[in-house]
Amino acid sequence: MKSIRKVALAILLTATVGVLSACEGLPGQLPGPKAAELPPEHGLILFAADTVGDTPKRRVQYADNEQRVDYALYQGGGAQAEFIYMETPYSLWVAFEFPYTIRDKVRVWKLSKGQPMEWDEAVLTRTALGQVFYRPYRLTGMNRSCFGMSGEWDTAVEDPKLRPERVMFGYYCAPPGKALAEKEILTLLDRIGLKGTTVRAANYAARLGNFYGDIDAAFGGPRQSARAVELAQGLKTPDPAGIDEFPFDYAEYYNPGGGTDLNK
Repeated sequence: MKSIRKVALAILLTATVGVLSACEGLPGQLPGPKAAELPPEHGLILFAADTVGDTPKRRVQYADNEQRVDYALYQGGGAQAEFIYMETPYSLWVAFEFPYTIRDKVRVWKLSKGQPMEWDEAVLTRTALGQVFYRPYRLTGMNRSCFGMSGEWDTAVEDPKLRPERVMFGYYCAPPGKALAEKEILTLLDRIGLKGTTVRAANYAARLGNFYGDIDAAFGGPRQSARAVELAQGLKTPDPAGIDEFPFDYAEYYNPGGGTDLNK
């Protein structure tokens, strides 16, 4: 049933794009690459902890015709957490090529990049988001206990490679000198959420029907778009936060019948 809906939506979208390309500037035109710094109450990622509270210090969203990528930074009480969530439009044959482990991603966050680390084993657990992997680690030079997390959901069943349509990864680091027990890690994992998935939200830009809602409401032009990307990358900011890969390039079209590579 899902396959039939997706085919119908894809046909509708293809027809719409054809009309819009002939009528540039019409409302509803696909946005192409855009980024914006969002108000804290907008965006997709949710998180709450006694240390950092429940309001992100920084929230950036990027969207193009194949994906949207949400970034959120939480800081407070000496603790820090950062998360990336990405999803594809429901109407397209697009999935994420994401062959990365928690360790791969922890190493490239600005906070931990180049830092000596000690790792515990990765664990699969069920949270409010669904099944996720988490892996405790220590930034030994900073005397900080942390954990990384990663989750992949909504396998594109028509994709010959069975890749996911939704991906999330990130980390939480406790204040320097404070250890993180397993029970606390599991509690913190359960406090990671997504609008439209773990909670209902009036200001939620839904994956189907309002995919570009947050971007359109906050977009301030090319210059502000470039600045938003720099904020998520951690450039020109004094705090050790951000990830220089943002906004990533993991979304790939697939051919549900196999054959020709649609990304060429």
